[in-house]
Amino acid sequence: MKPVIKNYRDNENPVLGKEDGVPNYVMLYVQHAPGESSPLHTHPWEHQAFITDGAGILYFGGEEYPIKQGDCIHVPEDIEHQFRNTGDVPMNRVTVNPIRSVE
Repeated sequence: MKPVIKNYRDNENPVLGKEDGVPNYVMLYVQHAPGESSPLHTHPWEHQAFITDGAGILYFGGEEYPIKQGDCIHVPEDIEHQFRNTGDVPMNRVTVNPIRSVE
């Protein structure tokens, strides 16, 4: 067996997933330009995010929380949330979702 190594620059999301032999999770790399955000949404699975660059706001269950480079975030299932870039540089994140999020 060999490791799966893929660069986000050469692949669409999910960067790592079932087609790579990853049985339980998918990994996404998401970039938010200044002023951009993810859609305000809810889903029936938990996920984790790691902020690799920049800063912004996590809207979570009706409240806002500041987030910045280096923050690790857990979002439980069925909680309305959104990642917002409020800075003047890109805010990027790695997100890990269960495989069922893409099935």
